[in-house]
Amino acid sequence: MSYLVLARRWRPQNFDEVVGQRPVTQTLKNAIAKDRVAHALLFTGPRGVGKTTTARILAKALNCERGRTPDPCSECASCNAIAAGRSVECLEIDGASNRGIDEVRELREIVRYAPSRDKCKVIIIDEVHMLTEPAFNALLKTLEEPPPGVIFILATTHAHKIPPTILSRCQRHDFRRLGQAEILPRLEQIAREEGAAVSDGAMKAIARAAEGSLRDAQSLLDQAIAYSGDAVSEEDVAVVLGLVEGELLAQTTQAIIERDSSRALAVVESLSARGDDLQRFCQELLAHLRDVMVSKVSKDPTPLLQLSRVPPETVRSQAEAMTLADLETIFQVLSRAEFEMRRAPHPRFVLEMALVEATEARSLQTLETLLARLSSLETKLLAGRSVGPEPSALPLFTPTPAAPSSTPRPLIEAPPPPPVDRATGPQEGWGRITRLLERQKRSLAALLAEPKDVTLEGDRLIVTLQNGTAFARSTLDNPEHRRLVAEAAAEAFARPLKVEYRFQGASSAPAGSGMVGLTADGSTQLTSSQGGPRQPTRSGGAPREPRDPQPRAVPESRMAPSDQEALRRHPMVRRAVELFDGQVVRVRAKQPK
Repeated sequence: MSYLVLARRWRPQNFDEVVGQRPVTQTLKNAIAKDRVAHALLFTGPRGVGKTTTARILAKALNCERGRTPDPCSECASCNAIAAGRSVECLEIDGASNRGIDEVRELREIVRYAPSRDKCKVIIIDEVHMLTEPAFNALLKTLEEPPPGVIFILATTHAHKIPPTILSRCQRHDFRRLGQAEILPRLEQIAREEGAAVSDGAMKAIARAAEGSLRDAQSLLDQAIAYSGDAVSEEDVAVVLGLVEGELLAQTTQAIIERDSSRALAVVESLSARGDDLQRFCQELLAHLRDVMVSKVSKDPTPLLQLSRVPPETVRSQAEAMTLADLETIFQVLSRAEFEMRRAPHPRFVLEMALVEATEARSLQTLETLLARLSSLETKLLAGRSVGPEPSALPLFTPTPAAPSSTPRPLIEAPPPPPVDRATGPQEGWGRITRLLERQKRSLAALLAEPKDVTLEGDRLIVTLQNGTAFARSTLDNPEHRRLVAEAAAEAFARPLKVEYRFQGASSAPAGSGMVGLTADGSTQLTSSQGGPRQPTRSGGAPREPRDPQPRAVPESRMAPSDQEALRRHPMVRRAVELFDGQVVRVRAKQPK
């Protein structure tokens, strides 16, 4: 007689033996006891969780010679025939090989005849989602109104592939994936009855590898017993399943902690040389990192650890050497690599690059850390200035995150700027003004770096510039820039000054056509190149209103100055200005459509 595998030998024979599906089995037992069994049932769920087994038990409960009962005897001729799969009243059809319309038509002819021996005729269609669309359409009417005494049980792992017209005619029962705590007692019972000594670590490894399928767990146990005999150890299960030794997992993690890329690559070389599955190694490494995280955050991690092949003391020591941020970064890198290895032509290269990235990933500073350090530096720089901004003013710049690099770049906090000597002449004072602006706004300092002439007349500092474009004038007319220039002038000359600009060679106006005067309080005026007010006249001699050298946009005039200033100081605007080293030329209101 041929050998009967454990998955078939230990198939449940009644509802109470079905593992982990109490919501389904209890519903069916109550329906049988109250004679409320639906004529069409749909069993859906992952593989190996008891769908077909439950269908057979239901057929036995309906056709048991002792009468309809939630607890079939499993001893009568009907129960034995259904359990063996040779009952003429319980037909099991494979939907993958009987998927056409002709097979469904034949099935419709079969169900027309009443049961010859049993009380009910049960039709079990396994993997029903494999039927073709015409076959489903041919089954609709029979499934909705079957002959008396006929019950359809449809089983599938892909309920979403079944047409809604079929789903609406069935009573659906969802089978869930089993947990390790539910699989382990069943495996221990089977090993005990089979006379095999299986260690706890081996049992846990088998239950974890089964991924929620009791049938897969029974098959793996059968394979492990065949490999090692009556005594099954965790090392035997690792060999059968192709698992990586715990020592290699701990060694790779330690190489990541110590930032030793060559050591991590040596582990990959050894695994590749002996033909191990590198994707399985990556999965096992992720499971080990998960245990390290649990040891990091849990006071009693022992019950929560899954990878028992790594000693608990090693897991604890590695957890102490890493931060949660490090673990999160490394886990994301390896998770992405494990996903890419499934379709990569060279999985080894993907794994090696991921391990090198993981060893260097901990040297990268997080965005929050960089922002905090840059804000601290900004505060110290502002505290060292002799003339500080207004108390209500926002910071002069918004720090941006530094680009990631392979090695950490220490952020050296600059000392407060040394006290500036008071200016003795206009040219020397203007040079000190541009140096002060260089620390706060490089683009503004570059625009004012090389003036044609600088003169000091009382409390007015007159600066003649070469560039008189509209962009230059709008930049100097910016309220923030006016404030910076006024503060720098007051610091350089030790007294408040009105800074006025004159332009030569402007592209937008004739040379010497005018100048923009910017005062310490931010006012703007238009004067002639000789310093006096300019009032052009028409042909009739009537004076004309002064003309702003920069054309004003109509939408800008509709916005209140406070709104414009608020937009200029918006964090996103300031970050964009700092990132591109630019200026806000004008603020426009959104035009209605």
